[in-house]
Amino acid sequence: MNTSRVLGEKAAPERVLGSGRDSPKLQQQVCYRCGKVWWPRTPNKPARCPGCKSPYWNQPRRLKATIRPLKEGVHAETLANNLRREVPLALRRKTSSGMDTEDRSLGKALTVLKDMKTAGRTWQEMAERVEREFGTRLDKDQLKALVR
Repeated sequence: MNTSRVLGEKAAPERVLGSGRDSPKLQQQVCYRCGKVWWPRTPNKPARCPGCKSPYWNQPRRLKATIRPLKEGVHAETLANNLRREVPLALRRKTSSGMDTEDRSLGKALTVLKDMKTAGRTWQEMAERVEREFGTRLDKDQLKALVR
């Protein structure tokens, strides 16, 4: 008779093999990949999951595209408020003659930043160009927020 069938779902998470004090113990194993729950045949750590055959059964799956939080010390609300305040002020500034001859709209700034990002420019180069053409100084986190 199969003991695992007799114990079924009411099985303890640990079983003792033999009757002595120093007898080896089995621990119920759970695969982090497929969710299979099983009892190993030996007290050693299993090499792979019997369900999905993954050798990484005891490590949770890593996601490729995870959203990373902002750097510590930078709050999303503060960043948004600074952008709301600084960008319109910079776009309203006039040239020395009083006539605004260049296109200094937010749409133009976003287009310039996205083109520079696709060209593989650094954040420093992007910040310098925004400061030169639009008259506002933005840090890396603010540039990232605009480019997204």
